[in-house]
Amino acid sequence: MNINQRIENLRKLMKDRKIEAYIVPTSDPHQSEYLPDHYKEREFISGFTGSAGTAVVTMDQAKLWTDSRYFLQAASELENSEFELMKIGDEDYPTIEEYLDDVVTEFGKIAFNGNLFSVKEYKKLSESMGARTLISDLDYISKLWHDRPTLRTDKVWLMDEKYTGESYESKINRLRDLMEINGYDYYFLGAIEDICWLLNIRGNDIDYCPVTLSYMLISKDKVSLCIDENKLDDKIRAYLEENEINVYPYDHIFTLIKNIPGKNRIFLDPERTNVAIYDSINSNVKISMGINITENMKAIKSQKEIENTKNAYIKDGVTLVKFFNWLEIGASTGTLNEYVASKKLHEMRAENEGFIDDSFEAIIGYKDNAAIVHYEPSQLGSKTFKNESMVLIDSGAHYMEGTTDITRTIALGNLTEAEKIDYTLVLKSHIDLFLAKFKNKTTGQRLDAIAKYPLWKAGKDFFHGTGHGVGYVLSVHEGPQRIAQGSDIEFKENMFTSIEPGLYIANSHGIRIESQARVKFAFKNEFGKFLEFENLTYVPIDTRPIKVEMLTNEEYEWINSYNKKCQELLSPYLEGSDLEYLKESCKEI
Repeated sequence: MNINQRIENLRKLMKDRKIEAYIVPTSDPHQSEYLPDHYKEREFISGFTGSAGTAVVTMDQAKLWTDSRYFLQAASELENSEFELMKIGDEDYPTIEEYLDDVVTEFGKIAFNGNLFSVKEYKKLSESMGARTLISDLDYISKLWHDRPTLRTDKVWLMDEKYTGESYESKINRLRDLMEINGYDYYFLGAIEDICWLLNIRGNDIDYCPVTLSYMLISKDKVSLCIDENKLDDKIRAYLEENEINVYPYDHIFTLIKNIPGKNRIFLDPERTNVAIYDSINSNVKISMGINITENMKAIKSQKEIENTKNAYIKDGVTLVKFFNWLEIGASTGTLNEYVASKKLHEMRAENEGFIDDSFEAIIGYKDNAAIVHYEPSQLGSKTFKNESMVLIDSGAHYMEGTTDITRTIALGNLTEAEKIDYTLVLKSHIDLFLAKFKNKTTGQRLDAIAKYPLWKAGKDFFHGTGHGVGYVLSVHEGPQRIAQGSDIEFKENMFTSIEPGLYIANSHGIRIESQARVKFAFKNEFGKFLEFENLTYVPIDTRPIKVEMLTNEEYEWINSYNKKCQELLSPYLEGSDLEYLKESCKEI
């Protein structure tokens, strides 16, 4: 079946129930960012492979909404199908709600699979659809997807306290204290990263994200874990039993939820709870909603997590220096391409002790491919490197000591004046956040403006977030903190964030410079407590594309100091041509 045939078969099912619009989100029952192959329903129905987007099919139209990271990719992948790209954030395109309000009749039916639809999205849709009927129990994609991948049953494994820095017992006690303070009798937890963090376990159910599909229900005197029990070996079972964690089959969560006595209060996160779970709660149970308690807890890293992550970045920095040296030698031959380079980078990381997996599919984009924000090289069609322009390399790994996420843009030869100017603007944006001092509890939106100011002054911008929280051997993207327009989450000590401004010129070039940072105490005075960012990433930043006259004295001193620190930290682990490459990369400008 090609995409258009899938659309037609979906419409036949819709016609039987007189469904006017069917929504297919990018989601699993836990509203995860990265999905098991089994739950990639939107990709199945649309052919679009990006990590974010929503498909809507009516009886005569098919639309795909996605954000600016994927505009170029989506346009290419949808080209030979009926699907039309709808650009989120572009004023020329309606929102999903605006579109449905326009095309669905006043009393028409809109349907979706409630297991894959969050409570937050449902409420948003319900509030804007008036008298239209929302049907949340129609799983049409399963009827069409006959060769659907099965779910994994890999074994769960335990993270030792020497890596986590805190026991499960300590975490559950802190959590219950917060539940008591807020008057919550029960806490439903559907976010699998939070479950793994709380229990100090990890799994292998999703590529690039060492987690296991599960649910938890926590009360004042009982903890229940719902999971495929085939994933539990004797060691994990003994650990769970020792910690008085009751284990049930995965789908038993619905029974546990239904059996909560009336007049009790349950807390849940509407962004990480699906509609099917929500509908299982008895009507006389009181519901409180907000950001997961555990999400706020795990955002503040322990001292052991901070220490270990620094070690992981030294390990990763050494690997990347070796890789950049290898790549520049290969580029000079005119035979190396993006795809081969991405596989080599994985191989080099995998040689490190404690390596678990890449933290996402490496983005290696040369010249105009770098303008595709989430470009992933494929075996067919990858560009061959030449001694000109720049290559953008965004990659990371999970080690036992922590998770890394790094982007560097490397000059491979002669650059245009426009490339140099754009590179320097992005570098200024990157540096200015590391130079910033900001009040305790400053929001991500305010920090975003600091980073973007050099670009805005030049009349330029980028349309992804400037930074995201980073998990500890969990998802590389972690909340609640973000450096982005519209983010009202306050930044606090010992949060992790990426700092990754960029600039993307379609059909020409793309630039991004990303490091991971820890929020740390700066000073306190009569005006209050001030914070700053501590760089955790030590990989040289290429100085060859810099137009030095565009830097302030403070920025100039920062880049020289930073690269000098890279040389000090990484040189003990390098030798031969790799060491010479590091020294050359770290020369003062």
